[in-house]
Amino acid sequence: MKRIVLLLFCALPVFVDGQISELYKHGFKKLPPVNIRQLLLNPASVLPENQNPVDSVIYEESNRRTKKVLFDHDETGNVIRKTDFIWNSQTGKWRENATYEFSYNSQNQLSSITLYQWNSQINNWIKQQKNESTYHSNGNPVLIVDYVWDGRSNNWKEYSKLEVRYDINGFPVSESRFNRNDQTTLWEAEWQKETNYDWLGNLTMEINSDWDAQTNSLINSKRQHITYSPLHYVTTEKYVWDKGLNAWQKEQSTKYLRDSKNNQTPVEILSVNDQTNEWVNKERYEIAFDENGSAKHAEGFQWDDQSNGWERFRKYDYVYDANKNIVSVESYSWDSQVNDWTGFFKTTYAFDEHDRKTQEIHYDWNDQTKTWINGIKNDYTYTKSGNLQSDRYSLWDNNNWISISTETFYYQNEK
Repeated sequence: MKRIVLLLFCALPVFVDGQISELYKHGFKKLPPVNIRQLLLNPASVLPENQNPVDSVIYEESNRRTKKVLFDHDETGNVIRKTDFIWNSQTGKWRENATYEFSYNSQNQLSSITLYQWNSQINNWIKQQKNESTYHSNGNPVLIVDYVWDGRSNNWKEYSKLEVRYDINGFPVSESRFNRNDQTTLWEAEWQKETNYDWLGNLTMEINSDWDAQTNSLINSKRQHITYSPLHYVTTEKYVWDKGLNAWQKEQSTKYLRDSKNNQTPVEILSVNDQTNEWVNKERYEIAFDENGSAKHAEGFQWDDQSNGWERFRKYDYVYDANKNIVSVESYSWDSQVNDWTGFFKTTYAFDEHDRKTQEIHYDWNDQTKTWINGIKNDYTYTKSGNLQSDRYSLWDNNNWISISTETFYYQNEK
């Protein structure tokens, strides 16, 4: 299911920001808490999503305990320690697995995360990785440094770092990722991104560069230019760097029109003709909005060179409740062989009287019956004060929902 939605994002990069992005962010089963790669990419991802202090989370698979997470907090409610436990079926007890320690600066921003792994042989915690962050006055990071523990020197060793520069308006104009070379101990660039903005703060240019081992330098990789002419008409042109020609090559152009309610509606997406290097038709979308400014229907077309015209490609339908919560998303692809629509993906949502999501179902398409069939489901319950209490994940099998796993949350203020 996740693969399908990523394809949708590629097709409709802008108008889905207000509608489908919620599906992408919250619509799919989360993996068990964070591996170290996630920690390096997004340090805050190891913290619980709930705003209220979480004491612990217990994970169960098919009614079998598998994992427990405990949280310790400071007096302000910040998480200062997160400890993962694994259920030992032989001893019938929880066994320590990993722990994270968190610290904060004077502005209450997350400044460091240290990861320890439990060593059962010595019955103690062993240092593994560390992440340290410093911040700009705008509240965003200017330097993030990742460390690994070096057992030989018994000290932290720098592994990688991210540097961000901002302009006088607080907009990021440069991001650079570096890796430490073990042999030379010097920092080597991995990639760099440079950005420019207009006087209104709109992004107008982005250039990406990657490290090239042959030339021992950063070389261009991708570039995009964004123009606003007039302000309601937006054009994004993307380019890729051709090493052989040592020049930028056109890749894709996308044009959007902002309507009177400032909804960004895709108008057309162009690709490049390799022979003429000119922009040619690729895709276009027609989108209808309801009175609340939410997309209710979108239909996409692809350019067909043989017929020299637009052919149906995909359509999306959205349904909302009285409180503007999206309760259904359906997408279909056009099958030219049978001259009919075939299911692409479908998701439904249910909410309680407090607009809290209580259920989410993702469906699969049955080609034989031409109908949607149940696929996966998440059911959510809440405590009396509104905290998320449980998230049960189920699969549809033999005409029944089979419970696969459950996350249960416990809070300081609700014993």
